[in-house]
Amino acid sequence: MTDVLAGLPAEPIAMVTIPDTWHAVTLPSVWARHVLGILGDRSGAVLEDAFVRQMVWFIFPGGAADWPETAALGVRVLPTGGDVTLAGPDGCRKVMVWHRSPRTPSPLTDPDELRAAIEYTVGPLDQAAALGPVWACRYCGAPVRDAHLVDQIESMSGPGWSSYACGPCWSTTVRGGPGRRLHAVQEGPR
Repeated sequence: MTDVLAGLPAEPIAMVTIPDTWHAVTLPSVWARHVLGILGDRSGAVLEDAFVRQMVWFIFPGGAADWPETAALGVRVLPTGGDVTLAGPDGCRKVMVWHRSPRTPSPLTDPDELRAAIEYTVGPLDQAAALGPVWACRYCGAPVRDAHLVDQIESMSGPGWSSYACGPCWSTTVRGGPGRRLHAVQEGPR
C-alpha cells in the first residue's frame, strides 16, 4: 500500500512537492462533488481547497499519463516533482477539508475509475476543449455547459466567482416561473 501520509505536511497547510509514490489530479469544486458522489467508497483520499475552489485526488504514479489535455475543464494532472498545496492529515479549519481521509486503508484512487467518473459527469475528456467549460447550477447543483449567469462576486482579497443556473432552473427560478424570483446579473462589456 502506498502511503499518502508520507507526503503530507506536518504543518496545517504547506506546498508539497509530489513524491514518486503518488500523483495528484485536481478538479474544480463546483462539479467535483458529483465525481466524489459517483465514486463513493471506491474513492481514495480527497482534499478540498475552498480558497482556490478545487478538490484533489491522489492516484497511482503514471495512472493519468495517457489522459488528454483537460485544461478547458480545469482538470490538472500533477506528476512527480509537481507542486500542490496540501493540508496535514487533520485538514485546516474550513479552508482545506478532507472529504475522504488520507488515513483510509486505500488512500489512492484508481485513475481509470476516476476518469470514468469525470467523464460520466462532464463528458469525454478527449472532447473537453471542443465542448467548453462546465459550471454547476446554483439551484440544483447539476453540472452544465449551457448555463446562464446569475451572480458575480468580486473579491479584493482573493479570486472572485460567478454562479450559474441550468436551463430549467433559469426558466423556473430566475426568469419569473414559480418559486423565488431573482434578477440575473447583466453582463458588462467585454
